[in-house]
Amino acid sequence: MTPRRAQPTVLAWLTTVCALAALAWPQAGRSADPAAASGPASPSAAPFDARQAWAEWSELLTLDYAYFERPGVDGPKILAHFAPRALAATTRDDFVEVAKVVAHNFADPHFNVGPGTPNDPSLVPTASDLYGGFAGGRFWIRDVRSGSDASVQGVPAGAAIVSIDGVAPAAAVERLLEQPISALSPAQVVHGLNLALAGVRDRSRRLVVQANGSTREFTLRAGAQHAAAVAAAPAVVSERRGNVGIIGFNNSLGRNETIAAFRQALQSLLDTHALIIDLRNTPSGGNTTVARAIMGHFVSRERPYQVHVVPGEQRRHGVPRKFVEYVLPLQPHYRGQVFVLGGRWTSSMGEGLMIGFDAIGARTAGSQMALLLGAMFNETLPKSGATVELGEEQLFQVNGAPREAFRPALYVEPAEAGPRGDPTLRAVMRALATAPPPR
Repeated sequence: MTPRRAQPTVLAWLTTVCALAALAWPQAGRSADPAAASGPASPSAAPFDARQAWAEWSELLTLDYAYFERPGVDGPKILAHFAPRALAATTRDDFVEVAKVVAHNFADPHFNVGPGTPNDPSLVPTASDLYGGFAGGRFWIRDVRSGSDASVQGVPAGAAIVSIDGVAPAAAVERLLEQPISALSPAQVVHGLNLALAGVRDRSRRLVVQANGSTREFTLRAGAQHAAAVAAAPAVVSERRGNVGIIGFNNSLGRNETIAAFRQALQSLLDTHALIIDLRNTPSGGNTTVARAIMGHFVSRERPYQVHVVPGEQRRHGVPRKFVEYVLPLQPHYRGQVFVLGGRWTSSMGEGLMIGFDAIGARTAGSQMALLLGAMFNETLPKSGATVELGEEQLFQVNGAPREAFRPALYVEPAEAGPRGDPTLRAVMRALATAPPPR
């Protein structure tokens, strides 16, 4: 019952218009078993056995999922809670629906299960535009994605959430995670809340909030519409503000064209005293080739930027595996000060770039990031027909801290640009204005 291992992949969903249609449909990995791909052994032809499907699913999570147990997430408890329902499933579709709820309970946006349906939540953070918080029984909006419909309509960061599509936020979380709030950790509640705020794919949402003593209602477009607009934008954008250059990305860390576009933008800004690299619009992650191509312009010798640990090898064979990823120099080389910006829509490889730039000496600013866990792999489970995306390698900063624990040195929350301007960029410009002059 060994899971069918696929090559590591990234959440680069929106490089084409076709990818947009698959926002809620995780793609299957390549099966290691040719017989599982076609013929009588294919999932659609073989009789469904819930016990075999559950054993296959449980083995994948317990052996290969790198974040099966962590603070706020008790993997064995989650499996034990949902096992009876999964074992009672009579069809593959029913089983996959249970597996989706199990995945939601792990509070990891990198953990997705398909095939998808029109009733699935929008993909977070790619097609989300609001980030919610939960503490002391209170639900509120922590940040609003810059340029989204929620931002244009003026949904205020800091507002208390009254209802989402007519349902109180606690009930919305319980509906998605299929457990009472009292049984969930804060991390699980926050994840369920953000799934609820993102809404059902391709559907508008009704949001009611309270702020400054007044109640406001918003009808928000599906987040996928904003995601499509970002996908159609240039991979890299740049500008100059006096002696400061700014380079940003339109969710393009998984597009190879970004390598040349970034190099060209950097070339035009080599004479600036400082450079701001804005990663706040990278919600679909990317790949290490693009990331290393970006960081390579800021090192003069090879430097470590990220540490990988593969728990599955030790769990299966008792042999630990750990390796360090490096960035090597590329031309042109930038010599000025560097600030790197991140926030709630900086995810996966964007988060890797944040910790990488921190490791090579750049300054960082913004808020906590999207918290996508680990290096993602795609799996296909023949017994149920489920396709699964999950992190099978744990990722760490070079100082040994988990990637997801990283906080920018200049912390700004909310980090996104809104009606009152861009708080993160404003904070960085103030810091640069008070910095010692360049030599």
